[in-house]
Amino acid sequence: MNGTSEEYGGTGDMEPAPGRMRRALVVDQWPLVRWAVSGLLRDANIVETVAAAATAEAAWRLCQDTRPDLVVTDCDLRAPWDGIRLGRRLKALTGAPLVLVYTERSELSVVIECLRGAADGFVHRSVETAAVVEAVGRLVAGRHVWLTSQESPREDECWMAADLQQGGMTVREREVLGLLLRRFSNDEIADELHLARQTVKNYVSTVLQKLEVSSRRELYGRMWAADPAAGPVGVGR
Repeated sequence: MNGTSEEYGGTGDMEPAPGRMRRALVVDQWPLVRWAVSGLLRDANIVETVAAAATAEAAWRLCQDTRPDLVVTDCDLRAPWDGIRLGRRLKALTGAPLVLVYTERSELSVVIECLRGAADGFVHRSVETAAVVEAVGRLVAGRHVWLTSQESPREDECWMAADLQQGGMTVREREVLGLLLRRFSNDEIADELHLARQTVKNYVSTVLQKLEVSSRRELYGRMWAADPAAGPVGVGR
């Protein structure tokens, strides 16, 4: 295939059904994966029109032209981490689309970058098809999702990755963790999630306890130790 983008079905002329998105973009270097994920989104009646691209550059151009509501991208495209960099660019836009990283990568550094704002959700390709559909549906409903590999994480990743498994933290706790890793204060988390400040304090305490750390300072320190590419982290509140 010579081109770097395709479009699968639908004209986008009709109004979307309630809870359904108008446009999606699937970004993956492999044509079969683009076709399969696009078909999954259409068959689940999640979106009306699905475009696809093989590279971050082609995806960025399509996003400028079509303004998709949802972007599903691999972590690696033409180069490693291209999908993560694309996610960061997209989330910096006014009226940014939802971004879901759908990948076979399971390293802690990848999940952390998603949690720190490159994506609204992370789904490992080892999960069942029904779980992927459910994850996208939850994103459309305004909930973040983090479905990591069902395989056991490496020993040096156990402190966080094990608790990102589907049963390790609740959806809300993963949302709070994501904001913690983006250096949000309790007040900022409360504003972002529309929660009372005391409720946020309770969630933060529970998240830190599940990760077996005593404070934000220890959380950030262990994150940096596990992923030096994250850079030095200032002391949290």
